Amino acid sequence: MSATHPVTSVKAAAMAGFLSVPLGVAGVLIDRMWAFPETGASAAEIAGFIGVHRSALLVAMVLTTANVVLWLVFGVGVWLRLREATGGETVFSASFLAGLVSFVTLILAGFAVFFVLIYRAPEPFDSRLMYDISFGLLAISGVPTALALCSYAAQVFRDRSLPVWTAVVAVLAASGHLLLLASLAIRSGLFSLEGPVIIAVPAVLFAWILCMSIVLLRDCPREGPLSPEGGSLSR
Repeated sequence: MSATHPVTSVKAAAMAGFLSVPLGVAGVLIDRMWAFPETGASAAEIAGFIGVHRSALLVAMVLTTANVVLWLVFGVGVWLRLREATGGETVFSASFLAGLVSFVTLILAGFAVFFVLIYRAPEPFDSRLMYDISFGLLAISGVPTALALCSYAAQVFRDRSLPVWTAVVAVLAASGHLLLLASLAIRSGLFSLEGPVIIAVPAVLFAWILCMSIVLLRDCPREGPLSPEGGSLSR
């Protein structure tokens, strides 16, 4: 590990990834996302649901927002590790970072709309539109997510700088996120906008983040005497 990537920085990225997983899982369990109104629900039904579960939804959204923000810290750590492997920027490492920032931005935008929906409930006015926009932004975020994961996988397959199995998991997660696009065209069932796919697919991303956090943590050099250049002499 070079001096530009001290132990504390790599550990910070790994720990951010670790912490994001329980926060995200807790958010889903608290808001019981699988019980949300279906795509065909009326504005009144959506507003009523949000009004009844307002407190739980607010807690869940705070936890989930913190989870997504931690992905930025984790993702930057992965990006730095990819750059280190090649001694500089490549199209794959740059695409990973671009995809990361893009999908986190889209997810946070979707969360912002949902926060406003919670704030306005139980007023039915425009509830359905806001509900659909929120989930629509989450669905379209699957495209840059797939870009980030495929870019990561491409570089790892090429230079073997990180365990190849993490690239395989990344490809699986990317494939799942491309399925989210189907929810923008299908009106009912598994792949509908508010269907089970919006929960099942991110679960694979969580698995990749957890795996990568373990890899980053194990990749950290042990603290030891510093070399004249400032890096640790021990591994």
